[in-house]
Amino acid sequence: MNVLVAMPDGALREDFFPPSTKARLESIADVTWNESGEEWSRAELRDRIRGVDVCVTGWGCPQLDAAIVERADDLELLAHTGGSVATIASEAVYDAGIAVVSANDVMAEYVAEHVLGAILTHVRCLGELDAAMHRGRTDPDSYAVGSLHGSTIGLVGLGTIGRFLLEHLRSFDVAVRVYDPYIDDDALEDFPFVTRADLETALSSDIVSLHAARTPETIGMLDAEELARIPDGALFVNTARAELVVEDALLDELRSGRFSAILDVFHEEPLPDDHELRDLENAFLTPHVGGSQIRPPLTESVIDDIERYRDGEPLEHEIPRSAWTLMTR
Repeated sequence: MNVLVAMPDGALREDFFPPSTKARLESIADVTWNESGEEWSRAELRDRIRGVDVCVTGWGCPQLDAAIVERADDLELLAHTGGSVATIASEAVYDAGIAVVSANDVMAEYVAEHVLGAILTHVRCLGELDAAMHRGRTDPDSYAVGSLHGSTIGLVGLGTIGRFLLEHLRSFDVAVRVYDPYIDDDALEDFPFVTRADLETALSSDIVSLHAARTPETIGMLDAEELARIPDGALFVNTARAELVVEDALLDELRSGRFSAILDVFHEEPLPDDHELRDLENAFLTPHVGGSQIRPPLTESVIDDIERYRDGEPLEHEIPRSAWTLMTR
């Protein structure tokens, strides 16, 4: 089995392929590594794809377009160490019958954990209490410590992350409203505390968490009119993509102090040092680390599927064409 790893040599690949993971892949296949230290262009990948059974990609790798697929005479599996394969796979890949797998569902589990942890940090005022203790203050009654129990939670978009989040929320006495026009009617039947809702209802919750994919249809879906539906004192969470929200509209709302926000994604990344968000006390900020910093397990899940491919077993992390069309681009 010939495996081509298109990710360039460097610190990022070392994060995804620590020595034990690299050795594991090399123990099950003949592996060719991109040792150039530079991201390959589509032309460079096309020159190297002939005779390859499995192509392993990561962030920054080129899309396998029709020209590459035409040259890929033996390619049967495209394995992506990241989440979304929207810009890695292509219609040509699926038309050629090449299976596509990614670490999307593994990464989603870590993002859901991040969302829950950030929400609990907010409602329990952990950041403020910690800062107060370091300043020598011990008066907890001056902080509005709350609880997740009894809250209404609106999920705008469900997806894999949202499903993992619902599993975490089973432990709390919450009522969840899901707005997602793409889910089947029976998608929520295992969650008795969850109901389908329209966008207005989902936004009118105590906590609103955004989980829609970034597609041409969803960019700017939350503008000033929609954000105005979020109640006073609510919490808005975005670990999806910043472009789903009109930035100026969100800044207006945060300046007013009407609600608070937890943001892991931004219109410009890394967030500029002088960006206004850094000065807003009601904005809890993290640098797009919801799932992306926990990297070796992502690669391990992809290698698991490479082994299943080798052994003729069903793939566990396969991304069908129907899911690919809805992924973040």
